[in-house]
Amino acid sequence: MEIYDTLIVEDEANIAEFHSHYITQTKRFRAVGIAQKVAEARTMIRLLKPKLVLLDNYLPDGKGIDLLKEITAMDNVPDVIFITAANDMETVREAVRCGVFDYLMKPISYDRLSDSLDRYLKYTSSLKASEHINQRHVDALFNFQSKSARLERLPKGIDELSLDKVTQAFDDQEACYTAETLGKDLGISKTTARRYLEYLLARGIVEAVIQHGRIGRPERVYKKVDNTSG
Repeated sequence: MEIYDTLIVEDEANIAEFHSHYITQTKRFRAVGIAQKVAEARTMIRLLKPKLVLLDNYLPDGKGIDLLKEITAMDNVPDVIFITAANDMETVREAVRCGVFDYLMKPISYDRLSDSLDRYLKYTSSLKASEHINQRHVDALFNFQSKSARLERLPKGIDELSLDKVTQAFDDQEACYTAETLGKDLGISKTTARRYLEYLLARGIVEAVIQHGRIGRPERVYKKVDNTSG
């Protein structure tokens, strides 16, 4: 399993540490360094040869967008996820022109970063799949660089990472949960668990039945809808 060395270019120490900690929690990415200036980033890219760079724009000795232009001319060009407070169209246009994999606005949403990293893995995997490609393959490659439509459609209070965890809890057709038991299994609050369960219920992924729990108290028990019958 390939591990992707990732360089973090960010001058705010607390944000850089958050990025590094988050990257460390993933199975496929490894934070290999933090650069707080353009000059440091330039040197570290040359020496460490990271596969991926999380690049801030506003740095003490210059702009990330200018470093990005240099990166595209290097021998071993790393992929770049641009993370910045810059919201002017010219910066966006330049970043796209330089071939960034993604462009994330500050303050960063880690669900959004997770989505970007997941698509990056699919993108790199698809690149290695075959030397000969067709139009469908090309379309898939470009789609991996588009923000997940599913993420856009999720209602407020429902994030993709947590939704995936809750959905996976029902991979076993026989699994059944109350909001309380699911919350304990996933390490989330009962209220949060109920919100996700009701979302899956509304989408027809699970069904709910009323059972009498402790001291006769009625509880909603959720289980996966059986789509194999009929």
